[in-house]
Amino acid sequence: MVKALILINTDSGMENKVSEEIVRMNFVKEVHIVYGVYDVIVELEVNSYEELRKAVSMIRSVSHVRSTTTLIIVK
Repeated sequence: MVKALILINTDSGMENKVSEEIVRMNFVKEVHIVYGVYDVIVELEVNSYEELRKAVSMIRSVSHVRSTTTLIIVK
């Protein structure tokens, strides 16, 4: 099992729209809108690093996502 946090920057004012689309993805465990350097944080869980790559690609393809940073949880 691979768990990760995806830190997302969105276009200005689009945090809610982005989070509403991402929360419907089956690998997503939690979605949080935050203040600070990032706009949305996603916690996800997949079976392999290949699935993680695909999941990040899906998130990056969401309209109004400007950039992502992936943090793989090791413990």
